[in-house]
Amino acid sequence: MKAIAVDLLNTEEAMFFEEKIGGINHILKRLEDKKSAVWCLGKHTEKLLEYTDLLKYQIDFFIDKNANDYQIHEVYGRSVYTPEEVDFTKIDCVVISSFKYQEDISTFLKLHGAADQAVLLYTANDEGEFYHLPRENNADYYFTGNYHSWQEARRHVRGYEDESIAKKVLSATKQVMEQKACFERDSVLFYTNEYNFRLISLFGLLASEKKHIHILDFGGALGSEYWRNRAFFYQFGVDFTWNIVEQDTYVFLGQKEVSNHELKFYHNMDQLKEEQTDLILLSSVLQYLPDYQNILSELTELGARYILIERQAVCERSRICIQYVGENIYNASYPVRIIGEYELMDILSKKYRKVTEFDSEADGGIAYVDGREFRYKGYLMERRKE
Repeated sequence: MKAIAVDLLNTEEAMFFEEKIGGINHILKRLEDKKSAVWCLGKHTEKLLEYTDLLKYQIDFFIDKNANDYQIHEVYGRSVYTPEEVDFTKIDCVVISSFKYQEDISTFLKLHGAADQAVLLYTANDEGEFYHLPRENNADYYFTGNYHSWQEARRHVRGYEDESIAKKVLSATKQVMEQKACFERDSVLFYTNEYNFRLISLFGLLASEKKHIHILDFGGALGSEYWRNRAFFYQFGVDFTWNIVEQDTYVFLGQKEVSNHELKFYHNMDQLKEEQTDLILLSSVLQYLPDYQNILSELTELGARYILIERQAVCERSRICIQYVGENIYNASYPVRIIGEYELMDILSKKYRKVTEFDSEADGGIAYVDGREFRYKGYLMERRKE
């Protein structure tokens, strides 16, 4: 029998963990009444044993190229051998327990006349390990798809601009304003303080030099970061203006229900071009803009001393996908661009230098789209001297 794998992802729908497990179990049926081995130890095999039917079948031994280096001779009550120690003519099936090295191991087996024994768990459609896929009944949010354009992805989503979402954010913001919660993020309330000390430190640095600080919070919803940190801002004893540029629904609600003498809402940056800007805050916003390159370039022209980027989805190469948000936050879906990190820095570096970068604590640092890893990072940029 030839090496087999099932084409489990041939639509634009998300691949869930449960669906992939079902596909793997279907593949593993090939092991029935066969003498089998599993190639690769480590996390992938641990997860395979935990979640699949692998142990239902006769697994005679394990294979791992590092077995001798790490003095691993037995695991799970079975012997461990290096590939060179195995006589593949005496084994019926070799389960390749690796996404990253599946192709390399398949090539090795082919070169040693054992191509027919290979049992592949992944297809060309898979993009990462099965255990990184979202759980169907336990996903606050997840990412899927790889679209050619923003417009193509936009046809498959509901949208962040849905008025019901904005109203849910408003309800949460009012809870914070009334001191019934410490802060909100994406309409989710938090009841213990988690201050943004990078932002507070920047504010303090500017406060040591200026009597009035102007902050532009682009895409700042109804002032999440303002309400979260303003108690610390007041400790520096300077005046400040917190300007938010947002979508029309948020601007309307902000001006009507939330704004005060410090917190202002605007429809676009044109309304702020006559006003000095000291610090630009971009918190989890660039990835949701269809034309982020133009907007970011425009922001760099405002002359702010610092740009603080937080919760930014980045990877090696830009990818447009869809983010789905569960009902326990707000039921929505919208396009998202996981931005190529070099592409992002190329735009910023024309007028700014990178002071530091950091992983995002709020989003856990690492996330996955269809099983493929990307990161949430932050960057502090300082304007280059003319």
